Amino acid sequence: MTKKILLPLFLLVSVLFSQASTIIDSVTVVKKTVYPFASGEYLHFEVNYGIMLAGYATIEIHENKNFNGRDCFIFKTTAKSRRAFDWIFKVRDWTMSYFDKEKVHTLKFEKELREGSYEVDIDIDYDQVNHKATYFQKRKGKKNKNAVINIPESVMDPLSALFYVRTLDLKVGDEILIPATDNKKVYDIKVIVHKMETVEVPSGKFRCFVVEPIMADGGVFKKDGKVQVWLTADSRKMPVMMKTKVYIGSITAELFEYRTK
Repeated sequence: MTKKILLPLFLLVSVLFSQASTIIDSVTVVKKTVYPFASGEYLHFEVNYGIMLAGYATIEIHENKNFNGRDCFIFKTTAKSRRAFDWIFKVRDWTMSYFDKEKVHTLKFEKELREGSYEVDIDIDYDQVNHKATYFQKRKGKKNKNAVINIPESVMDPLSALFYVRTLDLKVGDEILIPATDNKKVYDIKVIVHKMETVEVPSGKFRCFVVEPIMADGGVFKKDGKVQVWLTADSRKMPVMMKTKVYIGSITAELFEYRTK
């Protein structure tokens, strides 16, 4: 169950990033990117299932000035269930995205999932010049999978998409499409800015945009139910709360503490 609330972390994924034009059919960089975040940012969330504290999630930013010759942000998320909750469903997950600061797209995406008896490692390398991505999956008890997939220009992974959205000048009513990949699928993430709302979470009270990420092709988010993300209505666009319904009840992630530079 904990993993369902993490999906928006891989999305708004963005998770995303530059001063980009907000148009429906593509992401177009119109001038040098000014990022409202920096290496050293750390967000720690408490994940609740109903009124029960089920686990914790983090989002953090690092950087690599010379990843394959490119200056990159490294976006990382972690998720783990509480020890008291492990007997119900143990989660120990992490994802990592290498994001080209200048070109505003993903260069590499890694994911390690440990959820109950389910164990899988996924690695995707992006060739943005030739519009190809090399996919590798290693799953416990299964044969390894390899594939080369075609990708559109400036494609992102769901985590980088979140950080991209954070760079945009959001307005209520906006609808933004972001080309993305998840596993071997290529799709558009549609982000709708529904309204503004003030929320109080353990780390404080924030005026926020309420946004909803939707897979335009009817993918993961649409299938699993409505997801809402609260982003601060300031230059940071920092995620402070995420909520999604599950088969029984709902899961909410609230910002417990944060550090920024």
